[in-house]
Amino acid sequence: MGVTIKDIAKEVGLSVSAVSLVLNNRPCRISAEKKEQIFAIAKRRHYIPNQAARSLVTKESRMLALILPDIENTFFSSLAKRIEDCCRREGYMLLIANSNDSYEQDKNLLRSITARGVDGLFMIVSNESYQYKAKLIQQLKHLPIPYVMVDRIYEQLSCDKVLYDNEKGAYLAVRHLQEHGHTRIGCVVNTASNNGMLRLKGYKHALEERGIEYNPCYVTEGDYRFESGYEAASRLLETDITAAFVSNDMMAIGFLKKLYELGRQVPKDFSLVGYDNSLSPFVLGVQLTSVAQDPQLLGEEACRLLTNRLKDKDTPPSTICLPPQLVIRSSVEPPLHSPDCI
Repeated sequence: MGVTIKDIAKEVGLSVSAVSLVLNNRPCRISAEKKEQIFAIAKRRHYIPNQAARSLVTKESRMLALILPDIENTFFSSLAKRIEDCCRREGYMLLIANSNDSYEQDKNLLRSITARGVDGLFMIVSNESYQYKAKLIQQLKHLPIPYVMVDRIYEQLSCDKVLYDNEKGAYLAVRHLQEHGHTRIGCVVNTASNNGMLRLKGYKHALEERGIEYNPCYVTEGDYRFESGYEAASRLLETDITAAFVSNDMMAIGFLKKLYELGRQVPKDFSLVGYDNSLSPFVLGVQLTSVAQDPQLLGEEACRLLTNRLKDKDTPPSTICLPPQLVIRSSVEPPLHSPDCI
């Protein structure tokens, strides 16, 4: 059995409450010499604080939670690692839960995590939850702990939020294709999500700016997973597109696989731009151009917002919109037998 505060108190000749105050760095009238002795005994006897007992005194668990939609998605797994790193630096443990992009899981996880007594929450809502937004907003409004919405947000909700500018990111991707002479540009996007709708808006904005008419036949749905990118390519490659903007890198890999099965080469006879910049730059023989959303910066900003909120619950909520960057590699070239670049 591990050593307890009672054991340390007996050895040092003080009360349990006095030793507890010292070990928890609470104000007390104990001499510096005695404090040093208490810490030395705790170190020698490998004392591990009982966080549950400490929480009863401090009213803090020193634990935070993160609900994310898909831990297998490389962007979210990378983001989770960055958030966990930041939390550890701030002295918090991070509990990570995966919703499998399910509204029911979002709803249940919010209840169960709150019941575990965490101090605060990072919330990345599932795509399915956008269908039940009003219900989830009500649940979030009544959470008894501070929370930050990360990456996917509800604009109607008054809380701290941090995200990337999805519309701008898509615009940068499509503009890059246009600058290489492409006018027939496909788009794979998840319109079931708010971020997907914003990326579609950026795609349309880039077309409109160049006077290119929007063609709904060039746009198809994907759910951010590899398989949906492969299936989307099967549909879009039946049209006359010469390039595609695929709104996340996992789907872009699926798209690439279908291209190779059809004997199409990137970028020799088809150009491709992804989104997230979350994979190795060299995938399936292609250095993929992609819109970067830096998970390090996103995680740090989310952690800063939540830890500041825990220190001061009365400040007005903040929304931070980060600028995406287009990382240009070699997956885009002018189309074959096309006019000069515009």
